[in-house]
Amino acid sequence: MRRFLYLLLLFIVGCGPSTESIPLIDGMVDNFNDGNRANDLGYEWTSVSGGGETNATIFINPGGVDDRSIYELLIGGTRPFGSSGSQVSGARVALGSSSKTANVTAYEGLEISMRGTPGSYIIQIGSAAITDHDYYNSYVEVTERWNVFQIPFGLFLQEG
Repeated sequence: MRRFLYLLLLFIVGCGPSTESIPLIDGMVDNFNDGNRANDLGYEWTSVSGGGETNATIFINPGGVDDRSIYELLIGGTRPFGSSGSQVSGARVALGSSSKTANVTAYEGLEISMRGTPGSYIIQIGSAAITDHDYYNSYVEVTERWNVFQIPFGLFLQEG
């Protein structure tokens, strides 16, 4: 059976250059059932924006995914049409402290449920070990309805 990390996010960052591992809790990072900004590993979701005229705000709201969650992470923000990759607007959460890495070798990829303004969205995996911001990206096509995306780690690529 394929094992996937269950995530509800737009932008994820597992930080740290160290080889010390942090075990994940049942592969679940956050389903928002507790209604707060901390993920199941104890790290806070934060909004991310940068470059140009971008901004982002996050809220935990009622209205989760079907019977899987009663809350959702709502991300609001602006990103000018035609913006470059450095002009981001989204949310992120750490899987570990900045001095440790998260051990995800038991998993094949990420599972994320998303809905929103229709269009192409980037799911990103970053690390403090990557100093040039060339993180691992995968793209999903979001619609106004909830969709579950199962993304194998092999589909996350650095774009150079």
